[in-house]
Amino acid sequence: MDTSLWYEYYQGVVYPLDLCSPPAIGQQKKSVASLTTLCSRYIIQDSTMTAQAIHYIPKELCIVLMQEALICNKDRAVDVLLSHWPFETLSLQKLVPNVFTSVRPLYDMLYLSEVTRQCLRYTTCLAHTFLECVKNKTPTKLRYLDMSGFPTPEVILYYLATHCMLSYNEARQNVMVNMYNKAVQLLPQPVPDRLMMADQFLPDTSILVKLDAFVAADQTLTELSKALKVSGFTDSKLCMCLQKLDATCLGEPKLNILLGQINPQYLTGIRLKYNSINCESFCNLAPTLEKFTNLCALDLSCNSITVYQSDSTTEVLGKTLSSLPNLSRLDLSSNRLKYKLRQLISGTQQPLQHLRLAGCGLTESDIRYLSTSHHTKALQHIDLSGNTLTLCCGSLGRLLEEVKSTLLVLELEDSKLDDGGILRLLPYISLLHSILYLNLSQNSLVSSVCLQLSVTLSALVDLKALKISYCSDFYGTEDEEEFNRVKQMFVNQFLVVLNKLSETHLVMSDLESI
Repeated sequence: MDTSLWYEYYQGVVYPLDLCSPPAIGQQKKSVASLTTLCSRYIIQDSTMTAQAIHYIPKELCIVLMQEALICNKDRAVDVLLSHWPFETLSLQKLVPNVFTSVRPLYDMLYLSEVTRQCLRYTTCLAHTFLECVKNKTPTKLRYLDMSGFPTPEVILYYLATHCMLSYNEARQNVMVNMYNKAVQLLPQPVPDRLMMADQFLPDTSILVKLDAFVAADQTLTELSKALKVSGFTDSKLCMCLQKLDATCLGEPKLNILLGQINPQYLTGIRLKYNSINCESFCNLAPTLEKFTNLCALDLSCNSITVYQSDSTTEVLGKTLSSLPNLSRLDLSSNRLKYKLRQLISGTQQPLQHLRLAGCGLTESDIRYLSTSHHTKALQHIDLSGNTLTLCCGSLGRLLEEVKSTLLVLELEDSKLDDGGILRLLPYISLLHSILYLNLSQNSLVSSVCLQLSVTLSALVDLKALKISYCSDFYGTEDEEEFNRVKQMFVNQFLVVLNKLSETHLVMSDLESI
């Protein structure tokens, strides 16, 4: 089974970044820990000590112990605590800090992978331990496990779905055995003891697990679809509920089957990247998507929805987006949308906060519409990378002027901006006083223009990170040592200007041939 994860998912639309908070991984806490926290941290170091302490401490302290056990990755302590959990509910989001913080995951892939691994440690440990507790009939009172807000790896999802089906099948078998036992009581002959027994896999009280699912393998898709279906039955003992779904490399027919089994009431985020969805298949999928009225985030990127070639598909996609009243985060990247942006997103019921349109073939009319749309009231993250914006600088400038009070992230990577285009945009960039992250990499600029850019950016005191490529005039020499010396000298000069009024992390990338 393919259990790989797409790390880029956690940069995207479905998991929002708390951009104003510091990085969650590898940061030292400045505040002094409380005595309760220090004692809990000591107790969870040894699972034997945890098992002894849990019988004497007030049940409220189990929450602090579980927090420390999860954060410190003490799986054995988590096992002990979960098997004696004194409450009916456990919510992962209330126990551990949010790891999707700061702008760093937008440009640092190593950091992003560490963030992802920490998330998977949480959900893997809790899911596996909880099912073992259920099977072993431990004294836990837990009936509702909420792991939403953190991605669940596919292998754990398959494990949960399989046990959900096993629970349902055994419950049905128990009902049939009980019916048989009642019937044979009317017979005069004795009944063998083995027929009077009904193996109990689960307690009589139903148990619910809420999670975010990652699906890429057909085997997982099959088990999850069946598990979600039986979870809707009133007599199910172990039920699954999805809050976010990432379905990758499945295709429209399988997606329709899976989405048809999900309870629309709880799903808030869907990512359908790399599913080869074309115009026809999206039209087939649209009626199912429209049922998810609580959807806040939708990612349809990296498919083949070429709406500029199909007026009917444009109408269907626009109708689908307008039917989602809570939609605030949208990614349509790598679908050809040129000339159609107005028809697609003008009908959304509330302004979008996060909009990614990378590689969509946008035209000047699309950018002009965006600069006058109702979305300018709320846009915090705009990604226009991979579009040819050479002739759109006027409309792009007006867009930046309209979103100057809300915009936190602006990505214009590989957007064919030349020296003249950047110079035209400098007055508008200077208005972005709330900007935290700016990505201008893979645009061909000379060093003098880059230095003018650094002067403009030095006034943006909230800017946390800048991604930009080495200047095009550095590539005239074939001497590698000279090339590296010039690059380093430029970086030093750039930082001297940039850091006059702000402390900004500079990410320099090599400029590929354009």
